[in-house]
Amino acid sequence: MPSATTIVIAREDFSIPGGEEPEGTAGGEPGALETRFFSLLCDAKPDVVVLDLSRANGAGTAMILKIRRQSSVPILVVCDAGSGNVEDYRIAGAADCIACPLDVVRLNQALQHIVRINGHANGAANGGPADGPHPPPAVREAETIGFAGISFRPHQNLLLGPGNARVHLTTAESRLLSHFLANPWEIQSRAALAEALYGKHRPATDRAIDVVVNRLRAKLRAAGETAQHLVKTEFRRGYRFVSDAEVAA
Repeated sequence: MPSATTIVIAREDFSIPGGEEPEGTAGGEPGALETRFFSLLCDAKPDVVVLDLSRANGAGTAMILKIRRQSSVPILVVCDAGSGNVEDYRIAGAADCIACPLDVVRLNQALQHIVRINGHANGAANGGPADGPHPPPAVREAETIGFAGISFRPHQNLLLGPGNARVHLTTAESRLLSHFLANPWEIQSRAALAEALYGKHRPATDRAIDVVVNRLRAKLRAAGETAQHLVKTEFRRGYRFVSDAEVAA
């Protein structure tokens, strides 16, 4: 992980471990703690926010959603190993979840992975080269495209996953996945996705795009247990696909 990586750590009540209580608050008044947390995000511009939700008792989803409404900073959640809320945390916008008690090596690996993925997206969004391999130029015409342990056959609208999983896509889902695979790691606005799905002359609402994205996520999950998390929501910006694509020989 780069030495310049900046991390902000917070608990489920927005308090900062080791931080001083805001002046004029008794025991850390929630409103003041929240205000201080978002001020810190604005000032520090962290690469990752680490949320300790090990004692959240299911209330962590609301915290993640609050952060997502005000910031696009990646979120790494720390929660109990047997927590049943991991899926909710991911859907709400967490980049990853790791179990406590924390293993330093596992934490470092998770942070490196998040920073690397975010670096891919930022490099592409700013018009510069992203780290890592670029999408194959022939990805749109390929018979089979591999990604994250899954094979996609665009001409058959078919996903092939581990354990002989076979998942059929609709035409819209197949077009959307093809677009993502041709532009991995890049943030795709809803307008760009609408054009990929319907062409330039047929407008589509944001809601219509979101519906197709969610359907594709469900199909990806059916093909591979964690594949649905490859399509990340970028707050107020659109979506990005966080896996490299490889044209099968």
